[in-house]
Amino acid sequence: MTADDETGRQDAPVSSSDVLSDPAAEAFERLELGKTDRRALLERLDDDERIQSVLRGRLMDYEPDDDDRERREESRTRKMASHGRDLLTVVTTQRLLIVVQRELPADHEYRSIPDDELERVTLETANGNQRLVVRGANRYYIDVSRSPTDVASAACTRLRQRLEDQLADEQPAETTSAADQSDDDPLETIERLATLFEQGHLTEQEFAAKKRELLDRI
Repeated sequence: MTADDETGRQDAPVSSSDVLSDPAAEAFERLELGKTDRRALLERLDDDERIQSVLRGRLMDYEPDDDDRERREESRTRKMASHGRDLLTVVTTQRLLIVVQRELPADHEYRSIPDDELERVTLETANGNQRLVVRGANRYYIDVSRSPTDVASAACTRLRQRLEDQLADEQPAETTSAADQSDDDPLETIERLATLFEQGHLTEQEFAAKKRELLDRI
């Protein structure tokens, strides 16, 4: 699935009850989507893809993940929903699907951010509005201020847990061996683990657990 998902719809009928988790079903109902809008969204999903959360906002900014702020701002792009419509952030079991709603469903814009492109997700408040900040190859600042705070927070937590699980699965063998070398100086091992944690190879929970274990040896 490409980042700009403009084509590739499914031909088979799609039932919303088949692809929505219970919280997502409630959010879906609150959106009061018309049949055409609903079908257009559901047909964007893969056969084994399931919607977990749906967040509402007004606009999204995105830019390259560059440490140079000036270059980022020069490359920044803004997408805004039409008047009276929403920018939807759909959290599925495989990705984030952004829907920029226009007056006509045929004119909606879609942007797909697969899980394997996500590196960090946070929920922030800017100018009194809550936004989802997603970092990977690009930085996304997604307005979700039209959703209740607890719903947005739950969606953010779900995404962060998926990232932690993904990092745990990809954890290199040297991460484990560094922690298990009992002959090493515990303080030196902690320093190595801290470096791995900063590089994203260890979750905060894993680093804290190993650190406690090593400190107990001193």
